[in-house]
Amino acid sequence: MKTIRAKVSVFFAMCLIIIGVVTAVYYKNIFLLREKLVEVENLDDFFNDVLELRRYEKNFIYYRNHESFKESEFYLQKIRKDSAELISHIELGASEDYYRKFEQNLAAYTAILNDSKTLIDTGVSDVQLDKIREKGKSLVYFSQKLIEAKRGEIQGALERTLTVIPLAFLGILFVFIVVMFHLLSKGILKPLGLIREATQQVAKNSFTPIAVQTQREDEISHLIQAFNNMARELEVRQEQLLHSRKLASIGTFVSGIAHELNNPLNNISLTAEALQLGYETTPKEEVRDLIDDILNQADRAGQVVKNLLDFSRAERPALKSLQIGDVIKGTLKLVKSQLLIADIQLALDIDDALPPIRGRSQDLQHVFLNMFLNSIDATGPQGTVSISAHHDGGVVRVDVTDTGTGIKPDDMGHIFDPFFTTKEVGDGTGLGLSLAYGIIRSHGGHIEVKSELAKGTTFSIFLPAADPDPHGPDTDS
Repeated sequence: MKTIRAKVSVFFAMCLIIIGVVTAVYYKNIFLLREKLVEVENLDDFFNDVLELRRYEKNFIYYRNHESFKESEFYLQKIRKDSAELISHIELGASEDYYRKFEQNLAAYTAILNDSKTLIDTGVSDVQLDKIREKGKSLVYFSQKLIEAKRGEIQGALERTLTVIPLAFLGILFVFIVVMFHLLSKGILKPLGLIREATQQVAKNSFTPIAVQTQREDEISHLIQAFNNMARELEVRQEQLLHSRKLASIGTFVSGIAHELNNPLNNISLTAEALQLGYETTPKEEVRDLIDDILNQADRAGQVVKNLLDFSRAERPALKSLQIGDVIKGTLKLVKSQLLIADIQLALDIDDALPPIRGRSQDLQHVFLNMFLNSIDATGPQGTVSISAHHDGGVVRVDVTDTGTGIKPDDMGHIFDPFFTTKEVGDGTGLGLSLAYGIIRSHGGHIEVKSELAKGTTFSIFLPAADPDPHGPDTDS
């Protein structure tokens, strides 16, 4: 009985068994009560027979009516016959002794009644009235006791039917409900609460696997294991998706990078040709200047390649203390050519006194690269892309504003949805802003958007400032 389904099935089976037992006991008491009601009717008849006997006894004793004596004999025989059967159904404390005493009184009453008949028949009027009255009263008392005892049994049966059985049923049902609630709370509701919290952690990219009791084999344990596997798989997929998105982003500005590389390579080529042609006639100082120029252009090309390699690395380092201004400036180097080609002006306003933040430089660089490329795509020639970074009450705020076409109001609620894009088919995957949103959330921040059609859009990124570190900020390797 390891699974919840088995436990619930056993619980309901036990409830059905208890209901069946209680119903059987209840109906048994109802049937017994009906039998006792029939018995009390018989006892009433018995009591009436005793009263009739006493009535005919008085008629015979006082009025010397022999017909009354015959009636008395008839009722005596009937009482003697019925008493043995009736007392067997009565729960008296000492029923045998009680019935034996009744038989003695009945025999004595019969003897006195016969003696009285003999005295009356012989003409003697001295009848034993006190004795016959005493024995007659004992017969009436006995019949009354039988009725009282039977009514007591009926009262007990009614109490059991109306109180004891329902209360016992409610008590057992209450115990089972408590057990079931404990099962639901411990085995279902509590684990579901953990899953709900874990879901929120997954959304914040701070998930830690839920502990599972390995000895349990119920559905909830399997669900938690599946959820842990899903969360781990999502984390791996997100890393793969982020890396793929980075590579896709590289493809969107590869022409600009080619331009960045082409300039220093052309300079190197031209300088090398000039040096080759005039090496023997060129003064040594001028030769040294040409060589220095070649080295400078080679360093320039190498820096472009280094920026690409840093951006496209797949590994995901831990959060470190870094300056957001450095990340922004490093990312701008990757889109510098796009700005020149698109004839777009750049307005940069970064506060020199920004506090450090805790983050991953590569992930944040990916966010800003996506923001910058979107702004460039949305802004036409002679437009402006403005980037500002300021400190605002424990939060570092970065605004990326363009003078482009703006975002439609109907699209505002979907821009962070995966695979949603306003670009033409083949021009965008719809994953850039979705990934950017997840990265900023994993850094403890959030993104806000304001846009007006034909006026432009502002993406505001809010990141918590890092706590002051007496040892100085960390640096990314």
